[in-house]
Amino acid sequence: MTILNRGENMDVKKVIEKAEALRESFVSQLERHGADIDLFVYLIDDYISLFEISENLKADIAEQGEILKEKNSAGCEVRKINPAIKELRDTNKSMLAILKQLDLSISNVILEDDDEL
Repeated sequence: MTILNRGENMDVKKVIEKAEALRESFVSQLERHGADIDLFVYLIDDYISLFEISENLKADIAEQGEILKEKNSAGCEVRKINPAIKELRDTNKSMLAILKQLDLSISNVILEDDDEL
């Protein structure tokens, strides 16, 4: 499932490749921990959806800027913070919550034998 918008500053193909690589990495970690059950795989899918949303939001911020100019109801131009900034922060919080729920962190990653130095 891809929910990517095709904004000017976004290379959709690269984002899809990153998302697929992330998903494979997550599923691999679940398998190595013996926890590759449907519930956790669904959480990974939610994480990947949020990752794609965060990439859209980053592209929006890059394209529109951090501050937007728009006209208020009186017709005067006003400046306001791009709402994508708050949405990105909230999306990142949700992504971190999923990582916490899956108990995936630097301290408990299991490398494959050929991944070790």
